[in-house]
Amino acid sequence: MTETSTAPTRADFERAVGFAVLAPSIHNTQPWRWVAHDGVLDLYADADRRLPAVDPDGRGLLVSCGGALWLAVLGFAVAGWETAADRLPDPDRPDLLARVRAIGARRPTAETVELARAAERRHTERRPFDPAPVPAPLLDRLAEVAAGEGVYASIVTSPDVRLDLAVAFSWSDRVEAEDPAYRAELARWSRPADSASGDGIPAEAVPHVPAGAPRQTDVPIRDFEAGITGGQTLPEPTDEQPAMLLLFTTGDGDVDRLRAGEAYVRMSVEAERLGLASSALTQAIDLPAVRERFRTLMDWPDHPQMVLRVGRPPAGEPAPPVPRRQISAVLTVE
Repeated sequence: MTETSTAPTRADFERAVGFAVLAPSIHNTQPWRWVAHDGVLDLYADADRRLPAVDPDGRGLLVSCGGALWLAVLGFAVAGWETAADRLPDPDRPDLLARVRAIGARRPTAETVELARAAERRHTERRPFDPAPVPAPLLDRLAEVAAGEGVYASIVTSPDVRLDLAVAFSWSDRVEAEDPAYRAELARWSRPADSASGDGIPAEAVPHVPAGAPRQTDVPIRDFEAGITGGQTLPEPTDEQPAMLLLFTTGDGDVDRLRAGEAYVRMSVEAERLGLASSALTQAIDLPAVRERFRTLMDWPDHPQMVLRVGRPPAGEPAPPVPRRQISAVLTVE
């Protein structure tokens, strides 16, 4: 039952943004800023954090911000607020991506609390997964939570599709790695182990693949060692066979990309809740021309926005978390 209340407090806004900054983002750039005013929370794109080489049309920025939007709504729910989100509410301000409005106080449910705990634990797992397969019902559940307005996920089951993915991602990975601008951009956002920065990819979160010992996986993940030597030592070679989910939108406008980011984070948080690990694959989707070529190759009518790699977590301690910017650095309360 909805309870009578007034409006969110500063603490409520800070709690919402505290969840939002946990969102995964391209190169951990965290390209968002938030403004609280008149009882609402506005999400803005931070254009200074867009990546011109790997994200020339800003698609990745919007997907990243969509994930932060979903987590902000979850943060409000944990704080006891039911909300509504308006995406691109002002055509005269294209950098204003969304507005979150509190529409009533509501006691958080047990499911909300469980999701919030999973969101706090969630991290991008770049190490090889345990080779044990993911049960089909768990993959079905991930596809179910991804479904939304104009967005859906498809589980890769065909060996032919998996082979096509491997070819497309291997080729696009080489295209990016051979681009000096891409390498310079990656180096700019790579952080040494002792860095106090609240953003970027720290060395301790990057698996180290020794020369002559290639990682045994069919669809390659992004090679962050193009920017910094990884600080994670990989276990004995594992022939991993992660599950793959393709995330599509029926359109490819800014709102579609925001919704794709929301769906991506819903899936990754649900994966954590189910005891699974996940990471995103985007090399074949980053650049507009490569993305269209990829879409044509796969003969897809809709628009690919993400490939989610899912598996059993590797043995041992969890991967170290990547740094996050302070709430005070991204939230303005007017």
